[in-house]
Amino acid sequence: MEPGETFDQTAVRELREETGLEVRVMRELGVEEQPSWRVPGVRDENHFLHAMPAGPTADDWAHGGLRCRWVPLLKSTSVHGRYGAFLDAVLRKRVVAYVTRGRELLVFDHEGKTHLPAGRIDAHESLEEGLAREVEEETGVMGIRIIRELAGPEELAQLHGAGGNESHAFHAVTDAGTPAEWDHAVTGSGMDSRSSFAAGGPPSTSRPSFGGSRILCSNGCGCR
Repeated sequence: MEPGETFDQTAVRELREETGLEVRVMRELGVEEQPSWRVPGVRDENHFLHAMPAGPTADDWAHGGLRCRWVPLLKSTSVHGRYGAFLDAVLRKRVVAYVTRGRELLVFDHEGKTHLPAGRIDAHESLEEGLAREVEEETGVMGIRIIRELAGPEELAQLHGAGGNESHAFHAVTDAGTPAEWDHAVTGSGMDSRSSFAAGGPPSTSRPSFGGSRILCSNGCGCR
């Protein structure tokens, strides 16, 4: 850090110097004491920040003799030394909701396919908070009660392959007095935010196909 700089200002300057990118700092991920690479026997206090580019960038470019590039952010992604200590914190988490009402399962139809409520968790949210928000945004159903987690990242990766999100599936229940089917204009700020979904609950004995994906843990959530 230069004298008088904040951690955010240092991060912006260092990224500009080392990569040529202009960035904005989103949040601090954590702090770690690590051995100094400058002075043997001394430990540095390192602050880890999450930043995003201020505008579009190339996928691969040269800057100051260095090759800079974007790589997929996966669970297996690694970088030199301890600089990747907080990579897990920027790996986006995703939740899938198996919401039941008696013997009915909450789904919505979009672009000719039947889907479960699902989406990515915001940085400030717990998995449970994000699940409730996604269900409300995509179907309008509020006040779900989460029963348990059905599957975590390892089991979902075995079923569907590793991806760019750490995924979690939950069983939740609702007593919402909705009709059997209804139209819902999606709220929120994600990619579906201006869509209109046809929501409803097919009988849980009907085994809908969910856009070609396998139904996960159907017996565990009471849907057969």
